[in-house]
Amino acid sequence: MKMIFSTRRNHWIALCLLLISMSLHSQVIDYQHLSLQQALELGLKNNKNIQISHLKQSMSETKEKDLKMERLPDIEFHTSYTQVSDLFQHENGILGKATRYNVINGMYDFTLSASIPVFMGGRIKNTEKKSSVNTEISKLQTHLDERSLKMQIITAFLQIHHLKEQQELIAEKMKEDSVNIKQVKALKANGVVTFNEVLRTSLQLSNHKMSWTELDNDIQIAEHQLKTILLPDTQEMHAETEDLISENAEIPYINELTETALIKNEYVEITKKNLSLKELDQKIVKANYLPKITAGGEYFIKYPNMMFFPPEPYAYRLGMIGVNLTYPIESLYKNKYKMQEAKENVDLAKLQIEEKEESLKHSVYEAYKKFEETEQKVKIAEEAINQAKENYRIVKTKYANKLSLITELIDADNTYLETQSNLISVKINRQLKYYQLQYTIGNL
Repeated sequence: MKMIFSTRRNHWIALCLLLISMSLHSQVIDYQHLSLQQALELGLKNNKNIQISHLKQSMSETKEKDLKMERLPDIEFHTSYTQVSDLFQHENGILGKATRYNVINGMYDFTLSASIPVFMGGRIKNTEKKSSVNTEISKLQTHLDERSLKMQIITAFLQIHHLKEQQELIAEKMKEDSVNIKQVKALKANGVVTFNEVLRTSLQLSNHKMSWTELDNDIQIAEHQLKTILLPDTQEMHAETEDLISENAEIPYINELTETALIKNEYVEITKKNLSLKELDQKIVKANYLPKITAGGEYFIKYPNMMFFPPEPYAYRLGMIGVNLTYPIESLYKNKYKMQEAKENVDLAKLQIEEKEESLKHSVYEAYKKFEETEQKVKIAEEAINQAKENYRIVKTKYANKLSLITELIDADNTYLETQSNLISVKINRQLKYYQLQYTIGNL
């Protein structure tokens, strides 16, 4: 019975270890086939700029907490000891004989004091509000930095995808070039074509090999740049760009996009927060016209008793509590231009909001029109590819029947290759413009 129980327990332990192992394996990132989603997660976690943004946000929150401590009382302890010489009084001038008086030579005190602001004209309250607004601005800036990083990573992935697609296209052309060379050599062996045509087809293959090599180096450079953004210490990393392009992307009307941008875009929100800061500054400057009231008290033990005259050689205790009121009279004439400057800063902040909103509306309109433009370019490129393909087929048929020159065949082949390359470019550019539009309105 014990053996059966022990066996079952071992089975359960083995099953738990297997599940844990599978869970850990599923969490391991394959850097040789890094997806876009994994890259975004890595970037937000490891990018130095994002870490700096989060640290600045944390610092702003700490400062906000620190300013709230200003409402608490200031408590201070003071102690001192002093040795005093006898007193010499010159009754007949400084050069005359002085009269010596014995005084209490030792003096000491122990003092505990406290004070708390009762009314500061709103300075403390508005300073706390400013700190809170600065924290909100810091959060908006952090979110903006995260979105900028996402856009940077997406752009890098699309660039790598573009290079890979172009390289794949060139690789297909190289295979076709090899077939063409065999055909031309066969025609040369039969005396149908000259050796010059064999050289021209071989040169075409060499040019495509050179393009393939350049694209391969560009891919490595682009992936290294992506690695620098995500994980600088990673030995090797390759981006998986399959299924990166979406053929169907639904875009709302321009008015809806503009409304979304005005709500979500951080730049506009930051300028609005800046207006709040300037209004709070105006209130703080206005507080200079108001009195400052503090309450406080102290309790001390001192020696000797200087409250009596002559002083008596005894220690004494005394406590005091009261209210202090201070009114800066000079503010009646010194604060005038500070108030004017604060008002001008508020007016400037309002204009900056209007300017930022107008600029954002134009940016949304521009991004929208650029996306529309890529839609039209894709249709045009698809039509051009069909035309170039048909032209290449006709010229190739003519060349096989010796009705056209090798130069015409190569030109038709290059034109067909160019239209294929252009279609790849405009499709990827359409996807990029889609993401840029989403970034502009604040959805990315």
